[in-house]
Amino acid sequence: MATTAASTPTSPPVGHTVNTVAIVFGVITICVIAIRLYGRIVLVRAVGADDVLMVIASFLSWGFIVSTILAVHYGLGSHIEVVMEMGTITTYAKVVWVSSIFYNATLGFIKMSVLSLYSRLGDSTLKKMSYVMIAIVGSQATANVLVCIFQCNPIPAAWDTSITKKKCVNINAFYLANAATNITTDLLTYGLPWNTVRKLQMPRKQKVAVGVMLCLGLLACVSSIIRITYIPRMLSSLDATYVISNAMYWSVIETNIGILAASIPSMKVVAVTFLPKLLLDSSYRYGKRSDSHSGFFHRSSNSKGGFNKLSAARTDPNSDIRRDDLKGHELTTNITALDNSSDNMETSNGYGGRNSEHGSEDHIVHPASNLPPPNPWNNGIMRTTELSTEVQNIPKGGKM
Repeated sequence: MATTAASTPTSPPVGHTVNTVAIVFGVITICVIAIRLYGRIVLVRAVGADDVLMVIASFLSWGFIVSTILAVHYGLGSHIEVVMEMGTITTYAKVVWVSSIFYNATLGFIKMSVLSLYSRLGDSTLKKMSYVMIAIVGSQATANVLVCIFQCNPIPAAWDTSITKKKCVNINAFYLANAATNITTDLLTYGLPWNTVRKLQMPRKQKVAVGVMLCLGLLACVSSIIRITYIPRMLSSLDATYVISNAMYWSVIETNIGILAASIPSMKVVAVTFLPKLLLDSSYRYGKRSDSHSGFFHRSSNSKGGFNKLSAARTDPNSDIRRDDLKGHELTTNITALDNSSDNMETSNGYGGRNSEHGSEDHIVHPASNLPPPNPWNNGIMRTTELSTEVQNIPKGGKM
């Protein structure tokens, strides 16, 4: 049942607030995606499906932001009487229709990007569940977009009130159902890795840190919950162009917080490279340990998946080899895998070499090289096998 108005005629327009939120979060998203791509393309030199999906989500998010700003230009945030006097109500309705398509598509790609990241963390159960959720989220997003596009027959009737011969879905019921299902899939998506994190054999603080990092997307879920509180008022008020403002800018916050939260794990490599002392514990610093040995460390897994042991790849010489003797020599590390799992997973060192669970050989570059040390966080959280190493001092140009 409609009310006469949800706001007094003297209430000031709030379009500038919507524009401010949209522009600020648009700039933040540009910076976040730029940092993410720099880390993945320049530092890690590997781009995953999750990065591609997140880039698509970002473009859709910017489309939503642009349509939101255009909606403000045509009357969003102003009282309906003002918009009618401006004569832009049809154009306003059409822009809002377009924005709903961008909004639902953005949410779908964000969640699929997060689930794609989960699928390559090394846990077989998490991988299977991620694929199931990708199918569910993809189907949901596709259905929502199609409903937004074809909500009326003919399609222009969705924004053109002059068309009287039309058939439309109950758009109010759709908005409420859509908001509820989005919150449900948010909870399922961002809570999916928690059971895997719970099984990790590591100190409690580190376990909590990993869990929080992987579940940061729940912040987007909070934004979605706040947004849904404004929907009933938006759907029941006759002053629709005014009361939609809160729901619209919370939609902007929701999508962009989702992109930011989902990108933080992939941005870790950039933080490690440029702010190691500030952001990392001394035992996990890139290129440096607290005991003055150089090298890097990462979690390794057993044959059942997960991250159970701490293994190290060291660039410092063996303790019985003097540093002065390294001139004209290079260190060769022969690596043999002890895990007999059937996953046949390989992890890349970021420089073209790969470490296979069925055995491999890796060469540590001699001190004269100008290359940076290998990146320990290639592809996010690395899954490797338990390894035994043998270090030999070989004269440069000599044969084994």
